[in-house]
Amino acid sequence: MKYTVSKEKGGQWYVHPIDDKKSPVPGSYGSKKEALKTAAKLNGVPLKDFLKYRKGENNE
Repeated sequence: MKYTVSKEKGGQWYVHPIDDKKSPVPGSYGSKKEALKTAAKLNGVPLKDFLKYRKGENNE
């Protein structure tokens, strides 16, 4: 996986490369659901698979 999502202090979610939180993907700001869908698409995997990967990485 190359991309993940984070939440900024203002409350919007965005997509960014895993190793660079300061480089958001243009046009990726929005709700958590929208950001997750965008990240899954950019990673080339179905949303369900991305959510499983994310859960495993963050130990949520």
